[in-house]
Amino acid sequence: MKPDSHYQVLEIEAGASQADIRQAYKDLAKVWHPDRFCSDAILQQKAQEKLKHINAAYEFLKSYQPQVTQTKIESNWEQPIEILINCEKLEKLLELGKWKESDHETKRLLLELAGREQEGWLLSEDAKSISPQALLAIDRLWVEYSNGRFGFSVQSKIWQTLGCKSSDNIHTQTISENTFGKYVKWRIGSRWISQWDSFNYDSQSSQGSLPREYIFALNGCWSFTQGWTGYFLLNFDEIILKL
Repeated sequence: MKPDSHYQVLEIEAGASQADIRQAYKDLAKVWHPDRFCSDAILQQKAQEKLKHINAAYEFLKSYQPQVTQTKIESNWEQPIEILINCEKLEKLLELGKWKESDHETKRLLLELAGREQEGWLLSEDAKSISPQALLAIDRLWVEYSNGRFGFSVQSKIWQTLGCKSSDNIHTQTISENTFGKYVKWRIGSRWISQWDSFNYDSQSSQGSLPREYIFALNGCWSFTQGWTGYFLLNFDEIILKL
């Protein structure tokens, strides 16, 4: 199979960067994972075949070095960028102990930062574009008003303490997601709590369980509109690991 065919399997342009190749693989592997089709044997078999092609394309492209005539390296960080974010409403809600309203306001702020309020969900590149400075501003308020129980940085620490790892290997990634999800009570038994389910917003909620609503924006359009709760933490590391 020619290199261009592998790019087509991953639904990306020829010559895409390794970062784009990894992200495309992760996205497609989650969409076509056979576990999603347990109730339909025909679709599950189709998914298994599809995943074989996806894995083969990724294995080839992750070590493939396309020939180039010129290499130009540019830095996107030559000029400091000031990120403005208005957290006044979030702070007032947190000060009043309104955890549910604070959770939804946090999601709104992330969508605002990415310019995606109207859509209500984020593309992979949108999650990557949110600055660590803006996340830190939001995180500091959560940590302060929850006495250290909630916040992105709290979630990041739990993720690392549990030995969770973001991985291109779908099985490794799923194990990490499930381990973390159970710890913060986002996952009960074998089921993730969806955005339409009731969630315990009591101040005694599990450490690291908030903020939570933002993970539904990270899942992308399909998961957002259909309520699919498999592989909930898509793009999660683009938030918590920036701090």
